[in-house]
Amino acid sequence: MADRTFAAPDTIAAFRESGHWWRSLVGGVDDHQWDLMALGEWTVRELVAHGARAFKTVSEYVEGDVKDPTRIGTAAEYFRIVLAEQTPHVHIANRARKEAREEPDWVDATDRAWAGAERVVANVPGDTDMHLFVGEMTLSQYLATRVVELVVHGTDLAEAIGIPSPPPVAGSRIAIDVLLDLAAADDAASVVRLLSGRSGSLPLANVLA
Repeated sequence: MADRTFAAPDTIAAFRESGHWWRSLVGGVDDHQWDLMALGEWTVRELVAHGARAFKTVSEYVEGDVKDPTRIGTAAEYFRIVLAEQTPHVHIANRARKEAREEPDWVDATDRAWAGAERVVANVPGDTDMHLFVGEMTLSQYLATRVVELVVHGTDLAEAIGIPSPPPVAGSRIAIDVLLDLAAADDAASVVRLLSGRSGSLPLANVLA
């Protein structure tokens, strides 16, 4: 089955709602929580720094020249490409640690990154190409990847700081669609059974591993 693609109005709305939710979580981090462990070896500060890339890359990739002419048609295809790189999680973690040290105030830094992304979303057509390092992708489909990042890591952040706040429905639906495109058929069946209250569902594989 082909990967899901998304209409620009849907990804824009989900991105805005998920961004607002992420910002509310970042604003809820207490002073003593920034250096607590949040996800694996990441601190809350490093997780927030990584999450800010969901905004920063929107501003960065809409400008400049083509870096790789490969066409990327869907959010799921994007994740397959990125996760196929050699030790992608090591690179991502090291970048988060480096970027976390570059900002003294991550609430303010998040606001600035969010505002920059909002300017792009408000003024750039959804079929505009974004110039990623791994290929060319339209804004409407690239925003779906950013929604996945905000929703997944938003749940990580909410758990780390003890704020029981679920992600927006629109963002969750896009994130689930993308993650299901990445899932094996057996895992998709397990999701159906879990959501319908059936027992005996198998443990699900981490599709972002």
